[in-house]
Order: sequence, then structure tokens, then C-alpha cells
Amino acid sequence: MSNSTLPRRNTRPGGRNWPLLLATLIITGGSAKTSSIVMLAVTLALRGYKVRVFDFDHQRSASHIFCAMDELPAGHGTIYDLAHGASLDECSVPARYLVAPADPEAGTEAEYEEIENLTLVPGSREVKNFDTESALDGMLQQWFRELCDSYEGDDDVWLLDLPASLSKWVVSALIPFQKEDEVVPPALVTSKEETDLKATFEELADMRANLNKHSRRRKTEPTIRHILMCGTPTPGRPDSEGDRTVASMTATYGEEFQLHRVRWSTVIRQQHRRQAPVHAFGASNAAPIEDYNKIATALGFVDLNPA
Repeated sequence: MSNSTLPRRNTRPGGRNWPLLLATLIITGGSAKTSSIVMLAVTLALRGYKVRVFDFDHQRSASHIFCAMDELPAGHGTIYDLAHGASLDECSVPARYLVAPADPEAGTEAEYEEIENLTLVPGSREVKNFDTESALDGMLQQWFRELCDSYEGDDDVWLLDLPASLSKWVVSALIPFQKEDEVVPPALVTSKEETDLKATFEELADMRANLNKHSRRRKTEPTIRHILMCGTPTPGRPDSEGDRTVASMTATYGEEFQLHRVRWSTVIRQQHRRQAPVHAFGASNAAPIEDYNKIATALGFVDLNPA
């Protein structure tokens, strides 16, 4: 099937006013959540979609890669401020990547290149206070749903980089999710992450049941249709443990979900240090770029700017 005949993802399902929501989540630390968010965000932006990334993780790795952490102007809004009433415009910055670092000896400042169609809501360490605050003010947990309900912009998709838990902070991000939205778990192909993936399914099911039990508003329905198997072995990088995990995950999830292999070449590990996505410094045929392009297509985001 040609790219021109592939069905395009509806970015306003049901005619709603806020964009499609996609989140990376798995109940394990040090997984591939941020790497996957960064790769998908840039891939979709390059395909012509208007993308906004929300950095929910207090570690702020996505904000670092997109050069919006220490470089933020003093007093600029973050996702924590957004949750406490600041406007989306006040808490958003253009995503960019580092072209040349600052050279104090030469007296030159760092040089950056903005990424067209891509905006970031920077993360904050203060989000660690959210669970305590929402225990005192139960309505605070509805902040992201209220943001969705009041949105009047033209973004196509919001990508959420979530930390490895189902804290009140993470639940607040998932409350607006409907069946058309997706949680996309990225799991490194180890037996530990396969176990953590199973736990993620179970905790999401419990969360849905608890939120919807007495809800009189629309239901919360974070849905999983795609699973990313990150770090899959290749002929040049054999890994017997990875092969066993891929086989086991395929047997467990292959009939009900779409499984995607993501080759973990060395460039993917360089995003944080370089403060740039692979697209900015890797070859156009780099394995992660090829694989996330396939994933974007499988998610329904056909290229709006075909060559």
C-alpha cells in the first residue's frame, strides 16, 4: 500500500477540541520512554504534524535533549506552573537542539537550531510535590483534563513523557485519555522489563476501574495497542537474552497488540549528551530513524510532506 493511500490518523477524534494524546509509560525506571518520545516527536514534526511534548518526569530528560532546562529564561513557566494555573503559552518553548556548545575562552555563546512544528512544555523538579498537594486539594488532579477541555489551538498531537509510576501526578495526565488516545509502552528486551510490562497492564487496569467506578463525567480510557520492543538484537549485535525476551513477548502479546522492534544503535544513547535528537546528527538511514518512521506510520501518522 502506498503512503498516499494509507489512512491518516484522526487528530481530533469525535470532533473534540483538544489534540490526540499519546504517552510513553512502563512501570520501570531507565527504560526507553524519553528516547521514544523524542524520536516520535521529531519524526511526526518532520512529517508535517504540529506536535507538543509535555515533560512530566521530574528528571527532565526530554527537556534537556530539547535544550529547555538550564537554558530557560528566569521565571519562565514549566509544567508545574501549568498545573497550577499558568497558561499553555506561558509554559511552552520551541524545541531545539544544540549546534555548537558555548566556548568561554573564545567568548562565544551556544548555538541552537529550532525544530519546526515542535513545541515543549519543560519539566520541573517541583512536580514531586504534586501528590501531597493534590491530597489537600482533590480538584488539582483534574488540571490536565481542564487544560484539554479549554484548549483552542491547532496542535495535532500531544506527546506525554511520563515517569515510571502511577502516582497522582501521572494519573492526572491520563485522566483525559479516551479510547482513541494511546499509551505506548517502550520495553527494553530484558526479562525484567517484560515483567514490568505485565505490571503496567495490571496497574493501568486498576487505575481505570478506580477512576471510572463513580465517575459521572466521560470515562478515562488509556488504551494500549502498540508495544515497542527496544534494543532488539541484530546480526551485528547478537543477544541471546534479547532473543528469548522477544520470543516470549511475541508469544504473550503478539496476537492482541502490534509489536515493533526498535534497533538500539549507539546513536540513540548519544541524544542526551549531545542535547539533540538522532535526526540532527545521525545518518538518515540510522536504524532508530528507520524504526521510528515505521512506528509513526503504524500509529497512523502518514507523511504529510512526502518527497
